[in-house]
Amino acid sequence: MQTQTIDDSMSNPLWDYSLTMYRLNEVASSCIALQDTFDMDVNLLLYAAWLAHLKCSLSDDHLAALEALVSEWREQVVKPLRGLRRQLRDYPGAESARDELKHLELQAEREQQDMMYAFYQRSPSLPRCDAALLENLTRVAQRACPGTSDWDTHVRHLAALVAP
Repeated sequence: MQTQTIDDSMSNPLWDYSLTMYRLNEVASSCIALQDTFDMDVNLLLYAAWLAHLKCSLSDDHLAALEALVSEWREQVVKPLRGLRRQLRDYPGAESARDELKHLELQAEREQQDMMYAFYQRSPSLPRCDAALLENLTRVAQRACPGTSDWDTHVRHLAALVAP
């Protein structure tokens, strides 16, 4: 997720929360480490943290349905934009094109979060839990990396950074 100004024509509390959290010290680098090392979706991590902020526990079924909703968009739109933007780092004089791709990537991430928020709004209520942050983030990590917990230290670090 990149930070930059984008049109806020539709109110989305998830997006607002994500921008606020992403700007906190070390949150961006922690999220990007989880993304690059373990192929985790930063938007799903921020969604899990946002749910905990709302005192909601993320269920396996809810996460699976959400993942099914956004996976094609992430794979076909967000990741290719990110990949191309990163490739341009190696080309002197490509700053303008890279900035344009950064803006498009941010718009694509916003679109994904709009889909996620709409999904949340039409979903049945999630179980209430006062301490759901680490559990929610862990659930996202387990889904992204089944069979390993090498991500555990990184997820705990992210939880400590976004905890209220």
